[in-house]
Amino acid sequence: MEIFLALLGFLSLGLIVWLLLKDYTTPAIAFIGVSMIVAGLLLLLEKLGFGIGVALGVKGGVFDIATLVVFIKDGVKSVTNTAALFVFSILFFSVLNASGFFTKIINACLNKMSANVYKVVILNVFIVVLAHLDGSGASTFLIVIPALLPIYEYLGMRKTSMLLVTAAAMGVMNVIPWGGPTLRAASIIGIDPNLLWQQIIPIQIVGLFLALALALWVAKCEVKRGAGANNLSGVNFSIQKSEFNNERWFWINLVVLIGVITLLVMRVFPSYVCFMIGLCIVLPLNYPNLKIAKKVLDQSSAGAMLMYITLMGAGILIGVFDKSGIMKQMGAFILDFVPNGLGVYIPWIVGFLAVPMAIIFCTDSYFYGIMPIVLSITQAFGVDPMTIAIIMVVARNCATFISPVVPATLLGCGLAQVNIKDHIKRSFFYIWGISIICLVFAGIMGII
Repeated sequence: MEIFLALLGFLSLGLIVWLLLKDYTTPAIAFIGVSMIVAGLLLLLEKLGFGIGVALGVKGGVFDIATLVVFIKDGVKSVTNTAALFVFSILFFSVLNASGFFTKIINACLNKMSANVYKVVILNVFIVVLAHLDGSGASTFLIVIPALLPIYEYLGMRKTSMLLVTAAAMGVMNVIPWGGPTLRAASIIGIDPNLLWQQIIPIQIVGLFLALALALWVAKCEVKRGAGANNLSGVNFSIQKSEFNNERWFWINLVVLIGVITLLVMRVFPSYVCFMIGLCIVLPLNYPNLKIAKKVLDQSSAGAMLMYITLMGAGILIGVFDKSGIMKQMGAFILDFVPNGLGVYIPWIVGFLAVPMAIIFCTDSYFYGIMPIVLSITQAFGVDPMTIAIIMVVARNCATFISPVVPATLLGCGLAQVNIKDHIKRSFFYIWGISIICLVFAGIMGII
């Protein structure tokens, strides 16, 4: 029966991955639907006397609806803090963005732009770092590409270069605790995303330097091709302001942003509470008119709610597969085929192959389909789940925005008018190199 449960787990997660890769349904529906089918099958088999409860090690040896409810509650409970963090962080940054806070900074930089290819790529990295503070790939592309595309074209720089620099910096920035991958990994191992991020900060800093170094290398290559001959003086480049633009509280907004990030680093409050406090300050400050405030929140609530639903669905998935013990059976099944001397290297193998895997697996299928299996296998070898989370977040994040199964990547290519194949061809090995260097650095420093 243990083998049956393991195979059922693999088949079920494989089905979820297939549904996500084929875009047949949303992640939440896939998680909930498949989990409920598996739960129903287990209840039926228990009724027929197959001893499911005994095989899973359930207290009392009986797997019934009451037991299933406890598993689901535990699974959902494990992701509630993460879901709250995502919702309030998105709302907080959306209010700042709507007020023109980020636009003011970016336009100030664009207005001082000179005919220097190196300055353009450095500005590219800076704008990405700033724009991606909200953790949304789509919004970052919508800010960065329309602002920089005319400059790249005017200077004779390739659009694939812009996408390469942008994707590299976005991948490194995406490890912030309210970013999708970090949220997913933290929810799976059951910790506060902020705790996971604080372990990753040194790697993120190195990654940002690598992204900047890559940008300078790209600039050097573009100069060799003859880019930079046109003069930008007198040419006006700027980002269009939001309909809710209100820049008069810019400096107070900046102080609040710094304060929120400081609270996150100091771990004074749970992560989501920091953004709750920040939202309670910036929303009435920038939009004292309640009707306008509601419109601002409405613009960003759709994306926040979609991720919230996904995380709740993931909670049910965690409850049915992890809390029930099916994941342990899957790990035990694989362990029978893994030599003892190879087990400790599995995290590194997964890390080095993360970028190629990112081309095939979307973020949800990677973290909710592959990561639980890796955790089950490596725990038997005494590997800390935090180590697995760090490896999978850092290595996978680098490749997030060159993956054709990540919707934001397709948006970026569409805005830049670049074929997705050309983007992957230009960026793949550079991104893979950054991923490997980050992993090696983490190993040398003892982070993993």
